[in-house]
Amino acid sequence: MSIGLNIKRLRREKEITQEQLAKYLGITSRAVSQWECERTAPDISQLPALCHIFEVSSDELLGIDIEKNNEKIEECLHEAQRVMHQGDFESCLEVLRKANSKFPKSYRIMERLANALICVKSRNGLRDYNEVYELCNRILEECTDSMIRYRALNHLATAYEYAGKYDKMREVAKMMPPVDYSYENFMVYRWKGKEELSKRFEYMSYLISQMMEMLDCLAGHNDDNGGLLFNKEQRKRLWNLKVDLLELLFPDGDYQSNAQQGESACSFLVRTFLEENNLERAWYFLEKEADFAIHMDTYDFEGAHTSPVLEGYMDGGWIRENGCNHSGELLNWLLTDKTAAPLRQDERYHILIERLQKVSKGEVASLS
Repeated sequence: MSIGLNIKRLRREKEITQEQLAKYLGITSRAVSQWECERTAPDISQLPALCHIFEVSSDELLGIDIEKNNEKIEECLHEAQRVMHQGDFESCLEVLRKANSKFPKSYRIMERLANALICVKSRNGLRDYNEVYELCNRILEECTDSMIRYRALNHLATAYEYAGKYDKMREVAKMMPPVDYSYENFMVYRWKGKEELSKRFEYMSYLISQMMEMLDCLAGHNDDNGGLLFNKEQRKRLWNLKVDLLELLFPDGDYQSNAQQGESACSFLVRTFLEENNLERAWYFLEKEADFAIHMDTYDFEGAHTSPVLEGYMDGGWIRENGCNHSGELLNWLLTDKTAAPLRQDERYHILIERLQKVSKGEVASLS
């Protein structure tokens, strides 16, 4: 980080305006602005005064130790992400608390800590999010990194939602940029060359995920009285559309984490057709649900897509919370749930049970 950006950060942390800093140094506010925009730099004779005003060492002002600290911060964040992907949110929180104590001015750590706090508190049914509010508001007041600020807004709004403060949630949400003004939306026609192809894939992956989520939201949308806006037939069509779209977009069956979207859609359709006593349609979507569940449990987290829409792109893994096993959950439903009883009379039942048992016990190798 340059001395100009350091001055900007330290000035904001001390709640000093550009005009006040200029007055302390006997220069114009325009000179301070030029430093912070990295157009010019302060004279070496001004460094002692700047160190005194900000109460920092010359090394910190010049950013000499920042690179070393950034490496250590990156290590902490990597470790926090590793344990979070194992579903161990408490350990993730502990890692980030220690990192925050060691690097109390790192906004990246503050942002990740706020997110970890939300994960832990929401899963324990807690509604006290004061620590999250403090972290996010500090980021918004002091941090100049737009991406960290946007994440802080997201965490702040989410914390208000879990706390039941819906007016506050909407107030913060209005501070977020509309999708039309996002970086990705602006760059979609401007990315060029082989290196930036990954940006297109990353955005495409996000849009596919969002489209699946939006179909979920439509199917579950409430009317003004709190009931479902769409009737059962309309919802069946929406869930069926999710499955069709996934199979169209990923003809190679390389769904990766999107398989969970297909699994949830099929789950609804299986249960709906069972209610209607339409066993053939129930079986049709049950076998698809099993395929999606098995895919979730066996696909290679480091493997790349082969279907054209994302060829060569890696989605990454998903958080295995509480040892989550998709095949095991479906297996348990088939074996124990009363609503699944009609399925047990079919000759396909035992074949499916055996497939799911092998995967849930870890007897099937990961898909490449």
